[in-house]
Amino acid sequence: MGVIRKNIPGADGKMKKFISLLKTQINSYYGISAIKYKYFVEKKQRWELDLAIFGIVVGVAVFLFIYVMQLEGLFAASIALNQPQLMLAIVLFLGQIVTLIFGFFWVISVFYFSDDVKILLPLPLQPYEILLSKYTVILVNEYAVLALLLLPAIAVYGIGTGAGILYYLIALVVFLFSPVIPLSIDSIIALWLMRFTNLRKKKDFFTVLISILALMFFFVFQYFVNRNPQYTDKDAVVDFLIKNADLAKMATKSFPPSLWGAYAMSDYHSLYGFFNLLLFIAVSLIFTGFLALSAQKVYFKALMAGQEIGAKKKTVTLERSMKASGALKALILREWKLFIRVPVYAMNVLPVAIIVPFIFFISFVGNPQMGLEKAVQYTSSPTNWFWVSIVGLLVSLFLTGSTSLSSTAFSREGKMFYISKILPISPSLQLRAKLILGSLVSIFVILPSYIVGWYIFKIPLVTVAITVFLSLPGVLLINILGLLIDSARPFFDWDNPQKAMKGNVNVLFTLVLTLLSLIIILTIIFLLKTFNVSEILIAILIEILIILADLKLYSLTKDFATKLYFEKE
Repeated sequence: MGVIRKNIPGADGKMKKFISLLKTQINSYYGISAIKYKYFVEKKQRWELDLAIFGIVVGVAVFLFIYVMQLEGLFAASIALNQPQLMLAIVLFLGQIVTLIFGFFWVISVFYFSDDVKILLPLPLQPYEILLSKYTVILVNEYAVLALLLLPAIAVYGIGTGAGILYYLIALVVFLFSPVIPLSIDSIIALWLMRFTNLRKKKDFFTVLISILALMFFFVFQYFVNRNPQYTDKDAVVDFLIKNADLAKMATKSFPPSLWGAYAMSDYHSLYGFFNLLLFIAVSLIFTGFLALSAQKVYFKALMAGQEIGAKKKTVTLERSMKASGALKALILREWKLFIRVPVYAMNVLPVAIIVPFIFFISFVGNPQMGLEKAVQYTSSPTNWFWVSIVGLLVSLFLTGSTSLSSTAFSREGKMFYISKILPISPSLQLRAKLILGSLVSIFVILPSYIVGWYIFKIPLVTVAITVFLSLPGVLLINILGLLIDSARPFFDWDNPQKAMKGNVNVLFTLVLTLLSLIIILTIIFLLKTFNVSEILIAILIEILIILADLKLYSLTKDFATKLYFEKE
């Protein structure tokens, strides 16, 4: 390789430049230097890092425990079908499809909405160098996701077949190349789509639309899966896969790279397996090469197109242009535009309105084994209004805590927060606008779940009304908690909109406080129940306590917000 590079003028310099750029991109995207300095040099708030690591370890452990049991069933079924590679093909197929569908969302965000794009453009860098460095950053993200899906499957197959060291080496190569083809397809589509979609407004629309369609695809897929009985043991999983073997084969054949990778691993000791491995690698490199060529041709043009502003075909009159708007209304509209104009923000909040109702639907309607009849018998009775309303309240609080809108209300302004500070408007009014928008969006997110729940469980309208009565102050409570946390410790130092939400620990804190609120409410209810307090009185007391908490916490939030707005840089 050294001899080859010597014969290519500037090859070493270009490679060093690219590696340097890549290191900078990874450091910037993950905030590695900032994390090292904050937690290991200054040693400030080290507990945040410990809490995050603990949460990740527990979550991964629970997931792996359940997932490995299912993989063992799939492997046993594959052996029963005399096609041991089928388990590998199915898992690899699912991993690559996940990358293909959700990768598009990451690609749009990192390629076009990162703040560092404006810094990189004037530098003496080729378009393909900038794009491939960003592509590699996304690839690292995908490896983290695929590690949870593929590595356990590789281990189950290897242990089950008594495979040798060569199998694990080839499996590692397949793992490293597994996201390349789907992510390259996403990137190529994004490049050409952005090139010929000149208005940023349309780019946002396409991003949100494609992401929602991706979610819909998974819900429909899950619905058809759940139409079959739910299996709780390995033998049942074996029986299910044997009966649906043709469907599994058809699915994997629809994306050939999954089969190539599976055969490369399962037939690692034969020439056929080696051929599939070469094919898998070669096609991955071809797609990457085509991506580099596309980047060189259209990436800068697509970025420039994103800066273009098209004329609106509206008749502008003096009366319309001079139309006044109240300060609060103007602030709410400003908050809405700051939220909706960036697809990353919308896709972190709005899908909750789709996901939860669909989970209800596919769990109960798509799967008759879930005991829907008994549930409906209970929920449709007006005498059971109390527990139905309490469950509705708890669901409303949890969904509100999951939206992450209020818990990032200040952080999402980023380095532009100074504009809010110099506005001739009081901090309390700006805070009120954030609270109103957060609450309205929360209601929008909760509403579909209410409608689906009312339809499926035949809940009486009186019970629905009581649930709404209990939930509205609760929605305010969680939004106030989010604003309190974000005003106390805002995260302004981000260079990618995604970090304002995904990389903001305030979202986690709000969710933890939300869960704590649920526990407190349930504890109070059970304590009152032990003293035989009537259900009507309990509901009234819970409502009063939530309202009092709203008032106290809002006053505290207003103090923190005022301090934040008047804080010197």
